[in-house]
Amino acid sequence: MIERLYEVFALPRPAVVDFCDHCVDPADVAPFTSVPLRELTPDHVEKFWLRSGTIGDAAFVRYLLPRVLDLIAAGELEADFFWLRLATEAHAGGDQRERAAVEAYFLATPRALAALVDEVTTAKRADHDLATWLREPDPLAVLEDAALTGSDPDGACSAAHQALESWR
Repeated sequence: MIERLYEVFALPRPAVVDFCDHCVDPADVAPFTSVPLRELTPDHVEKFWLRSGTIGDAAFVRYLLPRVLDLIAAGELEADFFWLRLATEAHAGGDQRERAAVEAYFLATPRALAALVDEVTTAKRADHDLATWLREPDPLAVLEDAALTGSDPDGACSAAHQALESWR
Protein backbone atom coordinates (compact mmCIF):
# COMPACT_ATOMS: atom_id res chain seq x y z
CA MET A 1 0.00 0.00 0.00
CA ILE A 2 2.78 2.47 0.85
CA GLU A 3 4.69 1.36 -2.24
CA ARG A 4 1.62 2.10 -4.32
CA LEU A 5 1.52 5.66 -2.95
CA TYR A 6 5.15 6.19 -3.91
CA GLU A 7 4.42 4.76 -7.37
CA VAL A 8 1.17 6.64 -8.04
CA PHE A 9 2.37 10.00 -6.73
CA ALA A 10 5.90 9.63 -8.13
CA LEU A 11 7.63 12.85 -9.09
CA PRO A 12 11.34 13.49 -9.39
CA ARG A 13 13.04 15.11 -6.43
CA PRO A 14 12.79 18.86 -6.95
CA ALA A 15 15.97 20.67 -7.93
CA VAL A 16 14.57 23.84 -6.38
CA VAL A 17 11.83 24.37 -3.79
CA ASP A 18 10.43 27.86 -3.61
CA PHE A 19 10.16 29.37 -0.16
CA CYS A 20 9.74 32.69 1.57
CA ASP A 21 13.23 33.81 2.53
CA HIS A 22 11.78 36.05 5.26
CA CYS A 23 9.95 33.17 6.96
CA VAL A 24 12.08 30.12 6.27
CA ASP A 25 15.73 29.29 6.89
CA PRO A 26 17.27 27.94 3.65
CA ALA A 27 18.80 25.12 5.73
CA ASP A 28 15.28 23.88 6.48
CA VAL A 29 14.50 23.62 2.77
CA ALA A 30 17.82 22.09 1.66
CA PRO A 31 16.90 18.47 2.54
CA PHE A 32 13.95 18.58 0.16
CA THR A 33 16.35 19.02 -2.78
CA SER A 34 19.23 16.86 -1.53
CA VAL A 35 17.80 13.96 0.50
CA PRO A 36 15.94 11.14 -1.26
CA LEU A 37 12.21 11.27 -0.52
CA ARG A 38 12.14 8.00 1.43
CA GLU A 39 14.98 9.23 3.65
CA LEU A 40 13.32 12.47 4.73
CA THR A 41 12.90 12.33 8.49
CA PRO A 42 9.89 13.43 10.51
CA ASP A 43 11.93 16.50 11.50
CA HIS A 44 12.45 17.42 7.84
CA VAL A 45 8.79 16.95 7.03
CA GLU A 46 7.62 18.87 10.10
CA LYS A 47 9.58 21.90 8.83
CA PHE A 48 7.12 21.93 5.93
CA TRP A 49 4.17 21.71 8.34
CA LEU A 50 5.48 24.53 10.51
CA ARG A 51 5.92 26.76 7.49
CA SER A 52 3.04 25.63 5.30
CA GLY A 53 2.19 28.22 2.73
CA THR A 54 5.77 29.48 2.73
CA ILE A 55 7.49 26.36 1.35
CA GLY A 56 6.77 24.77 -2.00
CA ASP A 57 3.79 24.67 -4.32
CA ALA A 58 1.14 22.12 -5.32
CA ALA A 59 3.70 19.95 -7.15
CA PHE A 60 5.90 19.91 -4.06
CA VAL A 61 2.97 18.81 -1.89
CA ARG A 62 2.25 16.00 -4.35
CA TYR A 63 5.93 14.99 -4.25
CA LEU A 64 5.97 14.97 -0.42
CA LEU A 65 2.61 13.22 0.12
CA PRO A 66 3.80 9.58 -0.05
CA ARG A 67 6.49 10.25 2.55
CA VAL A 68 4.05 12.03 4.85
CA LEU A 69 1.58 9.13 4.67
CA ASP A 70 4.43 6.64 5.10
CA LEU A 71 5.57 8.40 8.29
CA ILE A 72 1.99 8.46 9.63
CA ALA A 73 1.62 4.73 8.96
CA ALA A 74 4.92 4.11 10.77
CA GLY A 75 3.70 6.12 13.76
CA GLU A 76 6.37 8.78 13.27
CA LEU A 77 3.93 11.59 12.44
CA GLU A 78 0.53 12.19 13.97
CA ALA A 79 -2.45 12.02 11.63
CA ASP A 80 -3.55 15.57 12.37
CA PHE A 81 -5.83 17.92 10.45
CA PHE A 82 -2.99 19.40 8.37
CA TRP A 83 -1.66 16.09 7.06
CA LEU A 84 -5.20 14.81 6.54
CA ARG A 85 -5.98 17.90 4.49
CA LEU A 86 -3.07 17.07 2.18
CA ALA A 87 -4.46 13.57 1.67
CA THR A 88 -8.06 14.71 1.17
CA GLU A 89 -7.00 17.36 -1.33
CA ALA A 90 -4.89 14.83 -3.24
CA HIS A 91 -7.90 12.52 -3.30
CA ALA A 92 -10.29 15.24 -4.43
CA GLY A 93 -8.00 16.48 -7.18
CA GLY A 94 -6.64 13.09 -8.17
CA ASP A 95 -7.31 10.76 -11.03
CA GLN A 96 -8.79 7.29 -10.49
CA ARG A 97 -5.43 5.70 -9.58
CA GLU A 98 -4.58 8.44 -7.09
CA ARG A 99 -7.99 8.30 -5.48
CA ALA A 100 -7.79 4.51 -5.18
CA ALA A 101 -4.28 4.73 -3.66
CA VAL A 102 -5.43 7.20 -1.00
CA GLU A 103 -8.47 5.06 -0.17
CA ALA A 104 -6.30 1.92 0.05
CA TYR A 105 -3.94 3.78 2.36
CA PHE A 106 -6.73 4.68 4.78
CA LEU A 107 -8.08 1.11 4.72
CA ALA A 108 -4.60 -0.22 5.53
CA THR A 109 -3.90 2.39 8.22
CA PRO A 110 -6.72 2.26 10.78
CA ARG A 111 -5.21 5.01 12.99
CA ALA A 112 -5.18 7.42 10.05
CA LEU A 113 -8.67 6.29 9.08
CA ALA A 114 -9.86 6.97 12.64
CA ALA A 115 -8.38 10.48 12.46
CA LEU A 116 -10.12 11.06 9.13
CA VAL A 117 -13.44 9.91 10.58
CA ASP A 118 -12.94 12.23 13.53
CA GLU A 119 -12.20 15.13 11.20
CA VAL A 120 -15.23 14.45 9.03
CA THR A 121 -17.73 13.74 11.79
CA THR A 122 -16.55 16.26 14.41
CA ALA A 123 -15.84 19.16 12.10
CA LYS A 124 -18.84 18.28 9.94
CA ARG A 125 -16.49 18.13 6.94
CA ALA A 126 -18.83 16.34 4.59
CA ASP A 127 -17.66 18.63 1.81
CA HIS A 128 -14.97 16.41 0.32
CA ASP A 129 -15.06 13.19 -1.65
CA LEU A 130 -13.60 11.07 1.13
CA ALA A 131 -16.65 11.88 3.25
CA THR A 132 -18.76 10.13 0.63
CA TRP A 133 -16.31 7.23 0.52
CA LEU A 134 -16.54 6.87 4.32
CA ARG A 135 -20.19 5.89 3.91
CA GLU A 136 -19.16 2.72 2.08
CA PRO A 137 -18.94 -0.53 4.10
CA ASP A 138 -15.14 -1.00 4.01
CA PRO A 139 -14.10 1.90 6.29
CA LEU A 140 -16.57 0.83 8.97
CA ALA A 141 -15.37 -2.79 8.74
CA VAL A 142 -11.70 -1.76 9.04
CA LEU A 143 -12.38 0.30 12.16
CA GLU A 144 -14.45 -2.47 13.71
CA ASP A 145 -11.69 -5.00 13.05
CA ALA A 146 -9.04 -2.69 14.56
CA ALA A 147 -11.20 -2.12 17.61
CA LEU A 148 -11.82 -5.84 18.12
CA THR A 149 -8.30 -7.16 17.47
CA GLY A 150 -6.62 -5.20 20.24
CA SER A 151 -4.59 -2.97 17.93
CA ASP A 152 -6.44 0.01 19.38
CA PRO A 153 -4.84 0.65 22.80
CA ASP A 154 -6.32 4.12 23.32
CA GLY A 155 -9.73 3.34 21.83
CA ALA A 156 -9.40 5.76 18.87
CA CYS A 157 -10.54 3.17 16.32
CA SER A 158 -13.44 2.09 18.51
CA ALA A 159 -14.55 5.69 19.00
CA ALA A 160 -14.20 6.35 15.26
CA HIS A 161 -16.20 3.20 14.52
CA GLN A 162 -19.02 4.41 16.76
CA ALA A 163 -18.89 7.94 15.31
CA LEU A 164 -18.90 6.62 11.74
CA GLU A 165 -21.75 4.23 12.46
CA SER A 166 -23.84 7.12 13.84
CA TRP A 167 -22.84 9.52 11.09
CA ARG A 168 -23.55 7.15 8.21
